[in-house]
Amino acid sequence: MKSFYSRMTVAAVISAVAFLVISCGDFKKTNVVGPPSNGSVNFSVFVSLGNSLTAGYQSGALYESAQKYSYPADIARQAGVPDAQFQQPLISEPGIGGRMKILNLAGPVIGSDPAAAGVPLNSTLARPYNNLGVPGAVLYDLVDTSSFAAKASPPRSNPFFQVVLRSAALGNSPVAQALALHPTFVTVWIGNNDVLGYATTGGTVGTLGPGTGPTDPATFQALYTNMMNALLAGADSAKFAIANIPDVTAIPFFTTVPDSFSDPLTGKKVGAFIVERHRADGTLYAGTVNAKTDYILLTAIDSLDAGVGVPTIAGGTGRPLPDRFVLDSLEVAKTRAAIAAYNSTIASIAAAHPTRIALVDAYTVLNDFARYGYVGQGVQLSSAYITGGFFGLDGVHPTSQGYAYVANQFINAINSTFGANVPKVAISSVPSSIVLGKVSLTKRGWPDVRYSGLAPTLNLILGENSSR
Repeated sequence: MKSFYSRMTVAAVISAVAFLVISCGDFKKTNVVGPPSNGSVNFSVFVSLGNSLTAGYQSGALYESAQKYSYPADIARQAGVPDAQFQQPLISEPGIGGRMKILNLAGPVIGSDPAAAGVPLNSTLARPYNNLGVPGAVLYDLVDTSSFAAKASPPRSNPFFQVVLRSAALGNSPVAQALALHPTFVTVWIGNNDVLGYATTGGTVGTLGPGTGPTDPATFQALYTNMMNALLAGADSAKFAIANIPDVTAIPFFTTVPDSFSDPLTGKKVGAFIVERHRADGTLYAGTVNAKTDYILLTAIDSLDAGVGVPTIAGGTGRPLPDRFVLDSLEVAKTRAAIAAYNSTIASIAAAHPTRIALVDAYTVLNDFARYGYVGQGVQLSSAYITGGFFGLDGVHPTSQGYAYVANQFINAINSTFGANVPKVAISSVPSSIVLGKVSLTKRGWPDVRYSGLAPTLNLILGENSSR
């Protein structure tokens, strides 16, 4: 781990020296007016760079039936790109990672498939894939030229670099492989994991390891600028669509567990949880959760079920919920400051190349989506865990319909920037990834999801195996 982080820091220094608009309209509004047109965009060689959000990762795994509805695959279909021209690293069902599934609607009770139950299906493709999204990748990984295979071993323990990138003979980094295809159009959505790792561990583990924070904004700026300069110069006639970083606290991983506990018999709220949180000087103390500023993470459920965080008078242990399960006000502020800095860098890059880069404002769109959801074409989506339909069971990644919504925000930006008229995805035509009957949460107020089921996704985000 130390060598990985050291390389990241050195690369950043060298570099320095050297989703989405809300679509709340009806079906008629989401249809294009007039014949479809790609405007000034040539989609003949379309390449996507990013992490799990680009790959089509869902509910803790990467698997074929989800990959077919990754947002880049959706865009390719809408732009008329033949399947043979947009290749993805397809993985057989139930995928790699430990796909989460509902075992019982009463609760509901959530389990997972074996971590390595799927296998690559088209790994012999004699060129790089068009979808080069690598689950678990941070910004640095897009330009890192170290061994793909080595990242499958500790400390990274991430199999997806080898699955997606395969061989340095195709290019020694994701950016190199993208340029080897001589792309005519490129999407880039990267940087989420540079802050998400910190947030999903309650501020205890950052990009450079335990006790650190999100990727330093100056490092992010150097790396992102270096990456985009390489892409713009290496594909000098290509157009780009790049997305900024959403507010990570708007996803179900942070919003599902309530701030107070309820009587298990009546469901009535009876008190606030006891948590470890920070004083202004950074020291920890045990106190009640601040409902206005703090978030209890989805990973806290095992501990809450064991009575941790619940006062003794209510039958709990009286011990505070550990810091790693709580994102408190100071940590939220640090998270949002990093996102603001990253998005400033991304906006500056887009503004500097207005004829070549379309900017997708994922930050604004997903914040708006969290407030208002989406209703249209007979589909209703919200950010609610399980029942909302937009996010999968890991509470982080979208469902197939959620990715269709993301694709439409890219298409909005492409159309408005490049004079195109690419038709948007009919979300109603996309299969729901979570098929449910009536679901009701237990009277305690949270679903029965185990930490072990969330661990594969968390380890990917963090870039290491960690029991935390």
